[in-house]
Amino acid sequence: MRTLSGTILTVAVAALLLFPAESDAAFAKVGTSGAQFLKIGLGTRGAAMGGAFIATADDASAAWWNPACLVRVEGTQVQVTHTEWFESIRYEAGAVSREFPGIGTFALQFGLLNSGDMDVTTVESPGGTGETFTCTDMVAGLSFSRMLTDRFSAGVTIKYVREQWDDISAGGIAVDLGTLYNTGFRTLRIGMTIQHFGGELTPGGEYDSYYSGGDSLDTYQPYSMPMTFRLGLAMDVLDRGPHFMTVAVDAVHPNDNLEQVGVGAEYWFNDLVALRGGYRVNTDEEGLTAGAGFRIPVGGQTITLDYAYADWGRLEMVHRASLGMAF
Repeated sequence: MRTLSGTILTVAVAALLLFPAESDAAFAKVGTSGAQFLKIGLGTRGAAMGGAFIATADDASAAWWNPACLVRVEGTQVQVTHTEWFESIRYEAGAVSREFPGIGTFALQFGLLNSGDMDVTTVESPGGTGETFTCTDMVAGLSFSRMLTDRFSAGVTIKYVREQWDDISAGGIAVDLGTLYNTGFRTLRIGMTIQHFGGELTPGGEYDSYYSGGDSLDTYQPYSMPMTFRLGLAMDVLDRGPHFMTVAVDAVHPNDNLEQVGVGAEYWFNDLVALRGGYRVNTDEEGLTAGAGFRIPVGGQTITLDYAYADWGRLEMVHRASLGMAF
């Protein structure tokens, strides 16, 4: 077991160190995949920690970050999240997890993005025709996770993805796979995930393009989903009296951009109040992240309130808030 632990740790650290080096020489394939809303994380804790959460998650949001981490979620938990994105775009998401002793942990997750009203423009009326349309995206998934050994867990999520632009839509199935390994060295954990793995999405119907001419119609072309590979390390570096602190680092390899790195930390005081912070490296605009959280015991239940902030540079700041309950 020690040999296996050392091997996995060595591979993980080497991969994390190679990520930035590879990104310098790689070509950023921006715009080569759709369904970008799938990249918006569930919950606020991971967002506040710079996205470094796949080896840390221990609440219902693990269904999005790393389904293998659901084994760390005890009992039943419910969590809903509201995200204020750019240009009045809003994203509502949530998850429900339930532990079944001796079997594993199941979770349901959902996400719904709404663009709000946007102006219809044409070649003849580039300033708008006076009409509006709306774009909506949604995802719904079922996750399952269980321990395979005393230190290793695996999880899978099967989800349905749908995008709609006015009266045009595309939908398909995607899969997330995750693993979590407790090395046995202090509290060091290694997580790995593949997210949004699935076939291409093809919008239905036909359309008149500016170049069609006559009665000819063009068909919509298929596009891929934003498949992403993540590798993360996490360790509880402080556990003394009322003080508890976790630090984490995640390396992210998307199929439509350069490699990125997220680093973050979470500090708890008396298991009631939390402060979080992080930073995203090698991104176009993302950078500093921060947040706070509260756990409020109520009888035999626990209510959680969390907030996260992300600085997107020249774009607007992104704010998230979540409400959860564990029982």
